[in-house]
Amino acid sequence: MLEIATQVFAREGYDRASIRQVAERAGISIAGLYYYVSSKEELLFLVQFRAFHELIQQFQVASPEHPHPADRLRLLIRNHLERFLGNMAELIVCSRELDRLVGDYRLKVEEKQREYFALALHLFSELAERQQIRVEPRTAALAMFGSINWVYTWYKPETGPAAAPLADD
Repeated sequence: MLEIATQVFAREGYDRASIRQVAERAGISIAGLYYYVSSKEELLFLVQFRAFHELIQQFQVASPEHPHPADRLRLLIRNHLERFLGNMAELIVCSRELDRLVGDYRLKVEEKQREYFALALHLFSELAERQQIRVEPRTAALAMFGSINWVYTWYKPETGPAAAPLADD
């Protein structure tokens, strides 16, 4: 159901998307959908929270195998790109619909976003301490996310490189 909601939100935009559209695409009744979620906003929350939570988990599981911060940074970027190049709709929803949540939903997603950003900031800080980058770590992290979060606007799956070589670049 979350995958279908993601597709609907990406195609229609959150404001124009409806619970009815999600239910129809999922092949269930609106009442059946409301059995699982209380609102369209909860669906958006679940899509965004799951994406950031899983990105963090995936990185934390694999990062001990990579002792050097540059290798861990490549891992973070590769994980991000592999997830979202395989699911551009989720990236569109996570990038374009960030400000639609309010209250506890927004706070919980923002907490996950800060945790994810902190991983990147820590890596850039380690690289700066080793004098392997000359840019301020926060600026570097913001620039990195600025490019990889908008990959859906410029990446061409039919001609673009796979996630790993793109992450290396």
